[in-house]
Amino acid sequence: MLEQILPVKWIERKSWFAFVLGITYAVLGILSALILFPKEVGLAAVAFTSLLSLPSLNKLLTLETEQAAREKKFDLSDPFKNHKDIFGVYIFLFIGVFLVFSIFSILLPNIATNNIFADQITAVGLTGSATEKGSFTSIFSNNMIVFLFALIASFIYGSGSIFIIIWNASVWGVVFGVIARDAATITNYNPFVYFILTIIVISPHLITEAAAYIMAAISGGIVSKAVIMEKPFSERFTKVIQDSLVIFVVAILLLLIAAYVESNITQALLDIIGLR
Repeated sequence: MLEQILPVKWIERKSWFAFVLGITYAVLGILSALILFPKEVGLAAVAFTSLLSLPSLNKLLTLETEQAAREKKFDLSDPFKNHKDIFGVYIFLFIGVFLVFSIFSILLPNIATNNIFADQITAVGLTGSATEKGSFTSIFSNNMIVFLFALIASFIYGSGSIFIIIWNASVWGVVFGVIARDAATITNYNPFVYFILTIIVISPHLITEAAAYIMAAISGGIVSKAVIMEKPFSERFTKVIQDSLVIFVVAILLLLIAAYVESNITQALLDIIGLR
């Protein structure tokens, strides 16, 4: 119903509104999961949020594929001009979902958070310390697994790969919320102060890493659409593949940068401000 209220071309032109949709979808997703699957809220909330996002993203991927196929000549800047709108939609949607899971984790009592978001907490091992140190190689290897899964899932399921993006937004949201809440409990400060501090410290690698996953989803998604919509090995099909390859290469570079920042900068800053 919601996708009928907001035309997809309007969302494409005003990608910032995906932030509002991300907040709305995440709240509806969590509430629906609490009502229908009270014992598996964390995973069910991600599933419901993804289902709400799917119709609009599916239509957007179709529009992006058509736009890439129409290009007369290929230029390295084309992929970023062609797909900046859907990239903005994914980013703003991610931020909206991330904030909702963070706020729920901060405001809910400790026992409630541990029960409701047990899947997210288990995924990152929030037992004792909220974040663990890791080498560049281990961080990059773990991130590459998620990256490749997002790429393959987007190729097979198209916009269905949004589940991976929203899952990561929910995990990071819970992590940030738990870090802020636990730090505030120890110091008797406002948890939102620690939340903002955590955002400032971790956002460089978080945004870079999230951008890489989103690019993987877009890259695989437009190829998936091209296989259905275009004749294989035609000129239009080739232009879509070229777009996708450029996005893929840039995404890998972003993943390398994110792993370097996390292993060499973020971990040191977390130690300095006492958030680990």
